[in-house]
Amino acid sequence: MKGEALIRETVETVCELFERGDYNPTAIIDLGVLVANADGTIDDDEVEALRLIFGRLLRTQLDVDLVSPLIVASREVIDAAGVGSRLRLIAEILKDCDAVEEGVIVALGIAYSSEGFSASERTLIASLAQACNLPSSRLEELIETVRLAVEAP
Repeated sequence: MKGEALIRETVETVCELFERGDYNPTAIIDLGVLVANADGTIDDDEVEALRLIFGRLLRTQLDVDLVSPLIVASREVIDAAGVGSRLRLIAEILKDCDAVEEGVIVALGIAYSSEGFSASERTLIASLAQACNLPSSRLEELIETVRLAVEAP
């Protein structure tokens, strides 16, 4: 996965912050699926990114066969709640855990994992940042940080 070191470190921080806040990683799993599916398709590179991130969140090795049911379950929850409602709940959890920037970095890592940072992914992540009260200037800085990590040799 492109930018794997940054994403791995950030996921570890998210795990610590979520444990401290007494949350399970479901919100980050749903965030990952929201971003991966922002364009309506979750491609193989995005599945691989989700596999790595979910494995770190759940503190286990996951193969692709185990990731697919997590994606399906997450999509069902998102469909039932609605994208906007689920995104707002994720934002509240990130704020409560003081994990806003980390959540955005994980989302950006997934966005950059395949064909690049698409307009639909940018819109979704901008909505998350807004719901988290993250200033747009800081979002742009995080985008640049992840972009540089992804493009590093």
